[in-house]
Amino acid sequence: MKEYMKDCIKSFGVVFIYLCVLFCIMYASISYGDLFGVRSSFLTAEKAHPRIFDWRNKYGTSLMYLSPSYSVEERTHFRSILKNNGDTHIDLYAQARNGHLPAGELHLYDYTHEFNVLNDDGLKPVLWLIPESKHGEYKQPMSAHLDFQNQMVARHDKQVAGYVVCLECDEMFSAEQVNVLVANLKSKTGKPVAVHLAPGVGGFKKDTRYYKGADFIYLQIGDHLSGDYVADSNMAVTMLKEAMTLGIPVVANEYSLLSTSEQARALGDLLCQNGAVGTGNGRNVTMCGQRETKKKKEWYQEYEKELVVTGIAAATLYVMLNRNEEEPTFQLDANDNGYELGLNSGGYNLRYSEDRITATYRIEF
Repeated sequence: MKEYMKDCIKSFGVVFIYLCVLFCIMYASISYGDLFGVRSSFLTAEKAHPRIFDWRNKYGTSLMYLSPSYSVEERTHFRSILKNNGDTHIDLYAQARNGHLPAGELHLYDYTHEFNVLNDDGLKPVLWLIPESKHGEYKQPMSAHLDFQNQMVARHDKQVAGYVVCLECDEMFSAEQVNVLVANLKSKTGKPVAVHLAPGVGGFKKDTRYYKGADFIYLQIGDHLSGDYVADSNMAVTMLKEAMTLGIPVVANEYSLLSTSEQARALGDLLCQNGAVGTGNGRNVTMCGQRETKKKKEWYQEYEKELVVTGIAAATLYVMLNRNEEEPTFQLDANDNGYELGLNSGGYNLRYSEDRITATYRIEF
Protein backbone atom coordinates (compact mmCIF):
# COMPACT_ATOMS: atom_id res chain seq x y z
CA MET A 1 0.00 0.00 0.00
CA LYS A 2 2.83 2.40 0.87
CA GLU A 3 4.51 1.78 -2.51
CA TYR A 4 1.20 2.36 -4.27
CA MET A 5 0.74 5.71 -2.52
CA LYS A 6 4.30 6.72 -3.34
CA ASP A 7 3.65 5.97 -7.01
CA CYS A 8 0.47 8.02 -6.94
CA ILE A 9 2.18 10.98 -5.26
CA LYS A 10 5.07 10.86 -7.71
CA SER A 11 2.71 10.75 -10.69
CA PHE A 12 0.67 13.63 -9.36
CA GLY A 13 3.82 15.66 -8.75
CA VAL A 14 5.11 15.10 -12.29
CA VAL A 15 1.80 16.10 -13.86
CA PHE A 16 1.47 19.14 -11.60
CA ILE A 17 4.97 20.41 -12.45
CA TYR A 18 4.33 19.80 -16.14
CA LEU A 19 1.11 21.80 -16.03
CA CYS A 20 2.85 24.66 -14.22
CA VAL A 21 5.61 24.81 -16.83
CA LEU A 22 3.11 24.58 -19.68
CA PHE A 23 0.96 27.44 -18.49
CA CYS A 24 3.99 29.57 -17.63
CA ILE A 25 5.14 29.17 -21.24
CA MET A 26 1.68 30.06 -22.51
CA TYR A 27 1.46 33.12 -20.27
CA ALA A 28 4.94 34.29 -21.19
CA SER A 29 3.97 34.24 -24.86
CA ILE A 30 1.55 37.15 -24.39
CA SER A 31 3.13 40.26 -25.89
CA TYR A 32 2.16 43.81 -26.70
CA GLY A 33 4.23 43.95 -29.87
CA ASP A 34 7.43 45.77 -30.86
CA LEU A 35 8.37 49.26 -31.98
CA PHE A 36 8.27 48.82 -35.75
CA GLY A 37 5.56 51.20 -36.90
CA VAL A 38 5.37 52.91 -33.51
CA ARG A 39 3.04 55.93 -33.63
CA SER A 40 2.99 58.34 -30.70
CA SER A 41 2.61 62.06 -29.98
CA PHE A 42 4.69 62.72 -26.90
CA LEU A 43 4.73 66.50 -27.36
CA THR A 44 1.21 67.89 -27.59
CA ALA A 45 1.49 71.55 -26.64
CA GLU A 46 -1.17 73.99 -27.81
CA LYS A 47 -0.32 76.59 -30.42
CA ALA A 48 -1.51 79.40 -28.15
CA HIS A 49 1.16 78.53 -25.56
CA PRO A 50 3.49 75.98 -27.12
CA ARG A 51 6.14 75.77 -24.43
CA ILE A 52 5.67 72.46 -22.57
CA PHE A 53 7.05 74.10 -19.42
CA ASP A 54 4.12 76.56 -19.41
CA TRP A 55 1.92 75.85 -16.36
CA ARG A 56 -1.13 75.88 -18.65
CA ASN A 57 0.26 72.94 -20.61
CA LYS A 58 -0.64 70.00 -18.38
CA TYR A 59 -1.36 68.11 -21.59
CA GLY A 60 1.88 69.27 -23.22
CA THR A 61 3.75 65.96 -22.95
CA SER A 62 2.59 62.39 -22.49
CA LEU A 63 5.81 61.63 -20.65
CA MET A 64 4.17 62.79 -17.40
CA TYR A 65 0.90 60.92 -17.95
CA LEU A 66 1.58 58.59 -15.00
CA SER A 67 1.93 61.48 -12.54
CA PRO A 68 -0.49 61.23 -9.59
CA SER A 69 -1.45 64.84 -10.28
CA TYR A 70 -3.75 63.65 -13.09
CA SER A 71 -7.30 62.70 -12.18
CA VAL A 72 -9.06 59.78 -13.86
CA GLU A 73 -10.99 62.27 -15.99
CA GLU A 74 -7.81 64.09 -17.01
CA ARG A 75 -6.11 60.86 -18.03
CA THR A 76 -9.17 59.90 -20.07
CA HIS A 77 -9.03 63.28 -21.81
CA PHE A 78 -5.30 62.91 -22.45
CA ARG A 79 -5.81 59.49 -24.04
CA SER A 80 -8.49 60.96 -26.29
CA ILE A 81 -6.02 63.62 -27.51
CA LEU A 82 -3.50 60.94 -28.47
CA LYS A 83 -6.00 58.53 -30.00
CA ASN A 84 -7.60 61.32 -32.03
CA ASN A 85 -4.13 61.92 -33.46
CA GLY A 86 -3.99 58.28 -34.56
CA ASP A 87 -1.57 57.08 -31.90
CA THR A 88 -1.02 53.40 -31.17
CA HIS A 89 1.69 53.91 -28.53
CA ILE A 90 2.33 56.31 -25.67
CA ASP A 91 5.71 57.56 -24.41
CA LEU A 92 5.95 57.57 -20.60
CA TYR A 93 8.48 58.53 -17.97
CA ALA A 94 8.96 55.84 -15.33
CA GLN A 95 10.26 58.45 -12.89
CA ALA A 96 10.56 62.22 -12.60
CA ARG A 97 10.94 63.07 -8.93
CA ASN A 98 12.19 66.64 -9.21
CA GLY A 99 9.25 68.07 -11.07
CA HIS A 100 9.72 71.03 -13.38
CA LEU A 101 6.83 70.24 -15.70
CA PRO A 102 3.19 71.32 -15.17
CA ALA A 103 2.15 67.78 -14.17
CA GLY A 104 4.46 67.88 -11.15
CA GLU A 105 6.39 64.84 -9.94
CA LEU A 106 6.32 61.17 -10.81
CA HIS A 107 7.53 58.66 -8.26
CA LEU A 108 4.97 55.87 -7.80
CA TYR A 109 6.87 53.13 -9.72
CA ASP A 110 4.02 50.60 -9.74
CA TYR A 111 1.97 51.36 -12.83
CA THR A 112 0.21 48.03 -13.27
CA HIS A 113 -3.29 49.48 -13.23
CA GLU A 114 -2.53 52.40 -15.53
CA PHE A 115 -0.69 50.17 -18.00
CA ASN A 116 -3.68 47.86 -18.10
CA VAL A 117 -5.95 50.83 -18.80
CA LEU A 118 -3.67 52.06 -21.59
CA ASN A 119 -3.35 48.67 -23.27
CA ASP A 120 -7.10 48.10 -23.04
CA ASP A 121 -7.62 51.51 -24.66
CA GLY A 122 -5.29 50.74 -27.57
CA LEU A 123 -2.20 52.67 -26.44
CA LYS A 124 0.90 50.52 -25.91
CA PRO A 125 3.29 51.96 -23.29
CA VAL A 126 6.87 52.78 -24.23
CA LEU A 127 8.73 53.30 -20.96
CA TRP A 128 11.47 55.95 -20.68
CA LEU A 129 13.56 54.97 -17.68
CA ILE A 130 15.67 58.07 -16.93
CA PRO A 131 14.20 61.54 -17.55
CA GLU A 132 16.08 64.54 -18.93
CA SER A 133 18.77 66.23 -16.88
CA LYS A 134 16.48 68.90 -15.41
CA HIS A 135 14.85 66.25 -13.21
CA GLY A 136 18.12 65.20 -11.61
CA GLU A 137 17.71 61.40 -11.48
CA TYR A 138 20.84 60.94 -13.57
CA LYS A 139 22.97 62.03 -10.58
CA GLN A 140 22.38 58.70 -8.87
CA PRO A 141 25.13 56.05 -9.06
CA MET A 142 25.08 53.61 -11.96
CA SER A 143 24.14 50.79 -9.58
CA ALA A 144 20.92 52.63 -8.72
CA HIS A 145 20.05 53.05 -12.41
CA LEU A 146 20.61 49.36 -13.08
CA ASP A 147 18.54 48.38 -10.05
CA PHE A 148 15.72 50.63 -11.25
CA GLN A 149 15.85 49.07 -14.71
CA ASN A 150 15.65 45.60 -13.20
CA GLN A 151 12.74 46.63 -11.00
CA MET A 152 10.73 48.05 -13.90
CA VAL A 153 11.34 45.02 -16.11
CA ALA A 154 10.40 42.59 -13.35
CA ARG A 155 7.21 44.51 -12.64
CA HIS A 156 6.01 45.70 -16.04
CA ASP A 157 7.76 43.87 -18.87
CA LYS A 158 4.62 42.07 -20.02
CA GLN A 159 2.72 45.37 -20.23
CA VAL A 160 5.08 47.52 -22.28
CA ALA A 161 6.02 47.55 -25.96
CA GLY A 162 9.62 48.64 -25.37
CA TYR A 163 12.03 50.83 -23.45
CA VAL A 164 14.05 54.01 -23.98
CA VAL A 165 17.03 54.08 -21.62
CA CYS A 166 16.99 57.86 -21.12
CA LEU A 167 15.91 61.14 -22.68
CA GLU A 168 18.86 63.03 -24.21
CA CYS A 169 21.29 60.50 -22.74
CA ASP A 170 24.35 62.35 -24.04
CA GLU A 171 23.62 65.37 -21.84
CA MET A 172 23.98 63.17 -18.73
CA PHE A 173 26.15 60.15 -19.51
CA SER A 174 29.17 59.09 -21.51
CA ALA A 175 28.76 56.68 -24.43
CA GLU A 176 30.27 53.91 -22.31
CA GLN A 177 27.76 54.49 -19.52
CA VAL A 178 24.84 54.37 -21.94
CA ASN A 179 26.25 51.16 -23.39
CA VAL A 180 26.15 49.66 -19.88
CA LEU A 181 22.53 50.77 -19.44
CA VAL A 182 21.55 49.25 -22.79
CA ALA A 183 23.40 45.99 -22.16
CA ASN A 184 21.88 45.49 -18.72
CA LEU A 185 18.38 46.20 -19.97
CA LYS A 186 18.75 43.81 -22.92
CA SER A 187 19.97 41.10 -20.57
CA LYS A 188 16.73 41.39 -18.59
CA THR A 189 14.11 41.74 -21.35
CA GLY A 190 13.32 40.53 -24.83
CA LYS A 191 11.49 43.79 -25.58
CA PRO A 192 13.22 46.36 -27.83
CA VAL A 193 15.55 48.93 -26.27
CA ALA A 194 16.03 52.39 -27.79
CA VAL A 195 18.46 55.27 -27.29
CA HIS A 196 17.41 58.95 -27.48
CA LEU A 197 20.00 61.74 -27.69
CA ALA A 198 20.10 65.52 -28.13
CA PRO A 199 19.42 66.76 -31.71
CA GLY A 200 21.56 65.25 -34.43
CA VAL A 201 22.96 61.83 -35.29
CA GLY A 202 25.08 60.91 -32.28
CA GLY A 203 23.63 63.83 -30.31
CA PHE A 204 25.39 67.08 -29.68
CA LYS A 205 28.73 65.21 -29.40
CA LYS A 206 28.20 63.53 -32.81
CA ASP A 207 29.23 60.29 -31.12
CA THR A 208 27.45 57.30 -32.64
CA ARG A 209 28.96 54.95 -30.04
CA TYR A 210 25.97 55.88 -27.90
CA TYR A 211 23.82 53.59 -30.06
CA LYS A 212 25.93 50.47 -29.46
CA GLY A 213 23.69 47.49 -28.73
CA ALA A 214 20.45 49.44 -29.14
CA ASP A 215 17.58 47.94 -31.11
CA PHE A 216 16.27 51.35 -32.21
CA ILE A 217 17.50 54.91 -32.58
CA TYR A 218 14.94 57.38 -31.27
CA LEU A 219 16.13 60.31 -33.38
CA GLN A 220 15.67 63.89 -32.22
CA ILE A 221 15.69 66.12 -35.29
CA GLY A 222 15.70 69.42 -33.43
CA ASP A 223 14.77 72.82 -34.88
CA HIS A 224 11.35 72.57 -33.22
CA LEU A 225 11.64 74.82 -30.18
CA SER A 226 10.99 78.12 -31.97
CA GLY A 227 9.48 79.56 -35.14
CA ASP A 228 6.65 77.30 -36.28
CA TYR A 229 7.73 74.62 -33.74
CA VAL A 230 8.23 72.05 -36.52
CA ALA A 231 11.63 70.96 -37.85
CA ASP A 232 12.73 71.97 -41.35
CA SER A 233 11.71 69.21 -43.77
CA ASN A 234 14.93 69.05 -45.79
CA MET A 235 17.10 69.00 -42.68
CA ALA A 236 14.91 66.29 -41.13
CA VAL A 237 15.12 63.98 -44.14
CA THR A 238 18.88 64.49 -44.47
CA MET A 239 19.40 63.67 -40.78
CA LEU A 240 17.16 60.62 -40.99
CA LYS A 241 19.10 59.21 -43.95
CA GLU A 242 22.38 59.81 -42.13
CA ALA A 243 21.10 57.90 -39.10
CA MET A 244 19.88 55.04 -41.28
CA THR A 245 23.43 54.44 -42.55
CA LEU A 246 24.27 53.06 -39.08
CA GLY A 247 22.19 49.96 -39.78
CA ILE A 248 19.87 50.41 -36.79
CA PRO A 249 16.11 50.99 -37.30
CA VAL A 250 15.32 54.69 -36.83
CA VAL A 251 12.20 56.10 -35.23
CA ALA A 252 11.75 59.79 -36.08
CA ASN A 253 10.88 60.59 -32.51
CA GLU A 254 11.19 64.35 -31.98
CA TYR A 255 10.55 66.98 -34.63
CA SER A 256 7.68 69.17 -33.34
CA LEU A 257 6.22 70.56 -30.12
CA LEU A 258 2.80 70.51 -31.78
CA SER A 259 2.24 66.85 -32.66
CA THR A 260 -1.42 67.40 -33.50
CA SER A 261 -0.72 70.15 -36.05
CA GLU A 262 -1.04 69.61 -39.80
CA GLN A 263 2.61 70.59 -40.28
CA ALA A 264 3.86 68.04 -37.76
CA ARG A 265 1.76 65.23 -39.21
CA ALA A 266 2.88 66.10 -42.75
CA LEU A 267 6.54 65.94 -41.68
CA GLY A 268 5.86 62.60 -39.99
CA ASP A 269 4.46 61.28 -43.28
CA LEU A 270 7.52 62.51 -45.17
CA LEU A 271 9.89 60.83 -42.74
CA CYS A 272 7.98 57.56 -43.04
CA GLN A 273 8.27 57.78 -46.83
CA ASN A 274 12.04 58.17 -46.45
CA GLY A 275 12.66 55.14 -44.27
CA ALA A 276 11.68 55.90 -40.68
CA VAL A 277 10.14 52.90 -38.90
CA GLY A 278 7.95 55.01 -36.63
CA THR A 279 7.18 58.52 -35.43
CA GLY A 280 6.92 60.32 -32.11
CA ASN A 281 5.34 63.67 -33.04
CA GLY A 282 2.38 62.77 -35.20
CA ARG A 283 1.65 61.54 -38.73
CA ASN A 284 -1.32 60.81 -41.01
CA VAL A 285 -0.26 57.55 -42.66
CA THR A 286 -0.82 54.21 -40.99
CA MET A 287 2.07 52.29 -42.52
CA CYS A 288 5.53 53.35 -41.36
CA GLY A 289 8.09 50.56 -41.16
CA GLN A 290 5.79 47.83 -39.84
CA ARG A 291 7.06 44.32 -40.40
CA GLU A 292 4.95 41.58 -41.89
CA THR A 293 3.71 39.21 -39.24
CA LYS A 294 2.24 35.75 -39.59
CA LYS A 295 -1.40 35.35 -38.71
CA LYS A 296 -1.60 34.68 -35.02
CA LYS A 297 -2.93 31.28 -34.06
CA GLU A 298 -5.47 30.81 -31.34
CA TRP A 299 -3.79 29.75 -28.11
CA TYR A 300 -5.21 26.24 -28.29
CA GLN A 301 -3.82 25.86 -31.82
CA GLU A 302 -0.43 27.19 -30.84
CA TYR A 303 -0.14 24.73 -27.96
CA GLU A 304 -2.04 21.76 -29.37
CA LYS A 305 0.71 19.24 -28.77
CA GLU A 306 1.41 20.46 -25.23
CA LEU A 307 -2.26 20.23 -24.34
CA VAL A 308 -2.55 16.74 -25.75
CA VAL A 309 0.53 15.53 -23.89
CA THR A 310 -0.89 17.07 -20.73
CA GLY A 311 -4.11 15.20 -21.35
CA ILE A 312 -2.21 11.94 -21.72
CA ALA A 313 -0.37 12.62 -18.48
CA ALA A 314 -3.65 13.36 -16.70
CA ALA A 315 -5.23 10.19 -18.11
CA THR A 316 -2.22 8.20 -16.95
CA LEU A 317 -2.58 9.61 -13.47
CA TYR A 318 -6.27 8.75 -13.46
CA VAL A 319 -5.57 5.18 -14.45
CA MET A 320 -2.91 4.75 -11.80
CA LEU A 321 -5.20 6.06 -9.11
CA ASN A 322 -8.00 3.78 -10.25
CA ARG A 323 -6.12 0.77 -11.51
CA ASN A 324 -7.56 -2.68 -11.14
CA GLU A 325 -6.17 -6.11 -11.61
CA GLU A 326 -5.15 -5.36 -15.17
CA GLU A 327 -1.95 -3.35 -15.12
CA PRO A 328 -1.79 -0.29 -17.44
CA THR A 329 0.38 -0.70 -20.53
CA PHE A 330 2.09 1.94 -22.63
CA GLN A 331 2.95 1.55 -26.30
CA LEU A 332 5.06 3.65 -28.65
CA ASP A 333 5.15 2.81 -32.35
CA ALA A 334 7.53 4.86 -34.50
CA ASN A 335 8.76 4.60 -38.08
CA ASP A 336 9.77 6.84 -40.98
CA ASN A 337 6.16 7.89 -41.51
CA GLY A 338 5.50 9.13 -37.97
CA TYR A 339 4.68 7.86 -34.51
CA GLU A 340 1.79 6.74 -32.31
CA LEU A 341 1.63 6.83 -28.52
CA GLY A 342 -0.85 4.57 -26.75
CA LEU A 343 -2.15 3.83 -23.25
CA ASN A 344 -4.27 0.82 -22.25
CA SER A 345 -5.79 0.01 -18.89
CA GLY A 346 -8.89 -2.05 -18.36
CA GLY A 347 -11.46 -0.69 -20.75
CA TYR A 348 -9.64 2.60 -21.29
CA ASN A 349 -7.66 3.13 -24.51
CA LEU A 350 -5.94 6.31 -25.72
CA ARG A 351 -4.08 6.78 -29.01
CA TYR A 352 -2.25 9.92 -30.11
CA SER A 353 -0.31 10.62 -33.32
CA GLU A 354 0.51 13.68 -35.42
CA ASP A 355 -2.64 13.38 -37.48
CA ARG A 356 -5.22 11.92 -35.09
CA ILE A 357 -6.31 11.47 -31.50
CA THR A 358 -8.64 8.67 -30.39
CA ALA A 359 -9.90 7.71 -26.95
CA THR A 360 -12.24 4.80 -26.17
CA TYR A 361 -13.66 3.16 -23.09
CA ARG A 362 -15.07 -0.38 -23.09
CA ILE A 363 -18.17 -1.02 -21.01
CA GLU A 364 -19.28 -4.62 -20.37
CA PHE A 365 -22.73 -5.60 -19.13
